[in-house]
Amino acid sequence: MPKPTKLKFNQKSATAVGGEFSKLPTENPTSGSRIVVITGGSGCGKTLLANFIAEKIYGGDCEVISHDMYYIDKDDFDPDFRVDYDAPESLDNELLAEHLVALKNGKTIAAPIYDFKTKDRLEKTLQIQPKKVVIVEGILTLAVSEIRRLADLSIFIQVDDDIRLSRRIIRDFVHGGRGSVGENGLEGEFKYYFEYVKPNYKKFIAPLNDVADIVFHNNAKTPEPMLTRAESIFKKFRI
Repeated sequence: MPKPTKLKFNQKSATAVGGEFSKLPTENPTSGSRIVVITGGSGCGKTLLANFIAEKIYGGDCEVISHDMYYIDKDDFDPDFRVDYDAPESLDNELLAEHLVALKNGKTIAAPIYDFKTKDRLEKTLQIQPKKVVIVEGILTLAVSEIRRLADLSIFIQVDDDIRLSRRIIRDFVHGGRGSVGENGLEGEFKYYFEYVKPNYKKFIAPLNDVADIVFHNNAKTPEPMLTRAESIFKKFRI
């Protein structure tokens, strides 16, 4: 039986992993959007939960931003090394932090659009307005200290390793999702998972279980228990 959801408000740790920037833009917490950050390993249900909260709780007064939108263009990486897409340095975290500050200050942002097939950032951007709540979801959101500090509420979704792996395979190969970043089909998927995804989860993501304000468990066959609990919490503790 899954463990009950743990409420751990106001217990953010300063010792969590993540890079440091030299200067964080000044924010105005009295206006603009409130930021909800959702994190957890690949296949844990981050996007599902983010969209559920946005639609069920806040309706049209909420926007969802994927951390994946901020991947660095492949041309900016060293061509002699394989890109590790499960490490914080593969993302433009400074730009995301600046965008979150802007949203908290009531300003519209031009978010980047990343093409996973070409591994390029497109020239066009996505205009995101400062709605009442902006949800940022991604495996490494809370692993970056500046993003963590900008969160008004943070959520970690805990799912057993074998369940996350099976969901990842179903997403990429059965349902034709984003597609594997590995090569040679399913064999490449497993190779990439054990070389990059799993070790990076232990290094960067798993410690965030002790940093987030709320921890959900999503090991059930369906996500309904998690979504029901999320709805109850958000209706009780609206931000």
